[in-house]
Amino acid sequence: MVADMPIADSGRDRRASLARHRLGAKRQRFAASLAVAVFASGLARAAAPATAVVLPIEVVGENGRTSSVVVDVPAQRAREVRSLWMQIHGLRFADMASVQINNSAWFSLNNDTVVIAEPGNRYGGIGGGFSTLKMTLAIPGDVIVDGVNTIRFRFNKSDGVVSGFRVVAFNLLTGDSSKVLAPDAFTEDDPDTWPAPLRDPDAVRAGQDLWQRAQLQASSLPHAPQIRAHCSDCHAHDGRDLKYFGYSNASIAARSRFHGLSDLQGQQIASYIRSLSVRSLGRPWNPPYQPGPGLDAQPVANWAAGAGLSWTLDSDSATLPFIFAASDDVARRSATDGLAASLDWSAIVPLINRHAFRPDGNLNPRQIPISLQLPDWNHWLPSVHPLDAWGPVFQNSEFFELYGSIESPSAAKSKQSLRSALASPDLSEFISSGRIVTLFDKWTSARRAFLKSYVEGKGVNWTPDLAVRAYSTQLWQRVKTWEMTQEFGLEGRGHELFGASGEARTWFNTIPAATEPVAVNIPDGPSGMGGSALTNEYFDASWYELQLLLNSGNHRHRDRLPVDWIYVIGGFQDLYAESRRPEPARLLVALIKAMQSTDPRIGPEDFAQGWRPSQNVDPTIMVDAVWAPMFQSLSNDAKRAVTESFLAAWLEKNTQYSAGRYFRVGLAQSSYGTPAKYGNISGSKVWEAAPLFMAAGVDPQLVRQLQKWGASYADTAARFQYSPGTAQSKTPASKKGGGK
Repeated sequence: MVADMPIADSGRDRRASLARHRLGAKRQRFAASLAVAVFASGLARAAAPATAVVLPIEVVGENGRTSSVVVDVPAQRAREVRSLWMQIHGLRFADMASVQINNSAWFSLNNDTVVIAEPGNRYGGIGGGFSTLKMTLAIPGDVIVDGVNTIRFRFNKSDGVVSGFRVVAFNLLTGDSSKVLAPDAFTEDDPDTWPAPLRDPDAVRAGQDLWQRAQLQASSLPHAPQIRAHCSDCHAHDGRDLKYFGYSNASIAARSRFHGLSDLQGQQIASYIRSLSVRSLGRPWNPPYQPGPGLDAQPVANWAAGAGLSWTLDSDSATLPFIFAASDDVARRSATDGLAASLDWSAIVPLINRHAFRPDGNLNPRQIPISLQLPDWNHWLPSVHPLDAWGPVFQNSEFFELYGSIESPSAAKSKQSLRSALASPDLSEFISSGRIVTLFDKWTSARRAFLKSYVEGKGVNWTPDLAVRAYSTQLWQRVKTWEMTQEFGLEGRGHELFGASGEARTWFNTIPAATEPVAVNIPDGPSGMGGSALTNEYFDASWYELQLLLNSGNHRHRDRLPVDWIYVIGGFQDLYAESRRPEPARLLVALIKAMQSTDPRIGPEDFAQGWRPSQNVDPTIMVDAVWAPMFQSLSNDAKRAVTESFLAAWLEKNTQYSAGRYFRVGLAQSSYGTPAKYGNISGSKVWEAAPLFMAAGVDPQLVRQLQKWGASYADTAARFQYSPGTAQSKTPASKKGGGK
């Protein structure tokens, strides 16, 4: 059974800690000015109903299901209303939902009938990449009446994947976009107050049995076939994900009916989920691991819940102060206030400095909010279980065997499984020895072998159905990785392997990146995710962004592992080619993490793990013509400051070592063979770009230092009779990253 649907965030997540509440309040103050639909301050005159509307409004179940709410609008405000603003999660396709106000006609929701706020609009709007969208529906002036008004939301029909949607926030707006309904017109539902639908132990046991063994059908569509998978196969085996992310009883029961069970059986499953001793730390609309300030200050158990959509920024530029100033820095707070007021670049530019780019530093991307909304939990879940996609060949594969048995995780098998290893009393040694990384890598290799014909990408006749099956197989692996990571408490144990310099919280694998559609060469276009190149690229970018958040290498990079940084950076170009939305700030986070990927204690003599200026992204990306569009949203002063700081930090690291330490007699240097479309951003002779740096306004003295170092470096290479070679990327030239 797959979770009910995508959902949305009101920005007031009551499951967050007190620290997040305080930080979230600051975020809400400056984010309001960045929103496309600007909400002017009209709250002093806003209406407050006698009974608050409970959010979210769930519209789940069968086709035609409606949910309604009542709001009170004073006479002097009713005539001013011109539109209905909504934040909705789960609109998978056009005309899936409709809205009615009082006795009006039903207004169908699609990209032509509503205005989608940025940045969601750039990623396809309704039916695109973002699970949660802010939208404004224009309504006739006579629809709102004095006093009581009823707003109805209808789930028109399923496409065989979704079973409803949620309205997580809404308001009535006047012509100048001021809100009519006051904040106290709404209240947030609280999962901690939800009782089990059926409280007797027999019902809970029946629910557990159904979760593990019930015969399901593929969907609610007529003549939908029965499937081999059970609820526990596509979710965490014990259902902890539904409890953790706060899926309601109603949504669980509705999804059970969607898969062919009775309402009673759905209530029994919901009762089982409520009985789990797992805290409801997240909500379905908050993307797992969405970064934001204060996240690391919370217990590691909260990490998967993410910082919430309230920390998904409306503007990429709003990320910059969080990169270049410490969280408690007065300058950062000033810049944040400046952004809220008018995107004042004069408040941002003074923050930009070489310290943030230091290769020996440790930028924390978990704490830096971005404007890319990561996929919600529903998009983590496979649409088709591998057993239904491939039949017994999956069940008999090494790929499945290495996952392990739920009933007997410690049972002896021909090959050690992950579950048996993690259930071992020697878990600490399993982690500290690095064998946990080895076994996860082996599992990843088994997945690649299982999908070999698609990974190699030769002669595959892609169809939407085949793409879903291949992609879902990758999603299954990551859901089960999350299951094991949570069940065995792995996220906070990185220091046992990586030492004090490792990340405070981490995953021990690269499975998040291995989930992207391009890992099996799913093409952009009709056979891609969402049936479009844009949505396909969105998921490619999102899953690699997740990889950077969960495991960017812990400063232990070896060659191109665990993150292929050139490939990651190049992916920004691929997404931009479809969205036409530059993300220079999010790109800078990736560039800095690439600079910081090596162990600062290891010198350049170690060709695999040491600092090698020719093996990483270099500052020429800032002046390369191919990348100029990516930085066009920065002010001239901001781009100059970034370019100068990047170059200064890169050069400072290079000069930490004498030129001779970069070379060995008789050994050809490996440089990175990047696709031409990504420009000269790695392995190039950076000093030859001196005229470009000068034209960009970089300090002439710094440019002269670059030229002097470059001359010394080149002379030393010549004296060593050094002949640069080319190490080809894992990325095939025809497609940016197949086989991840």
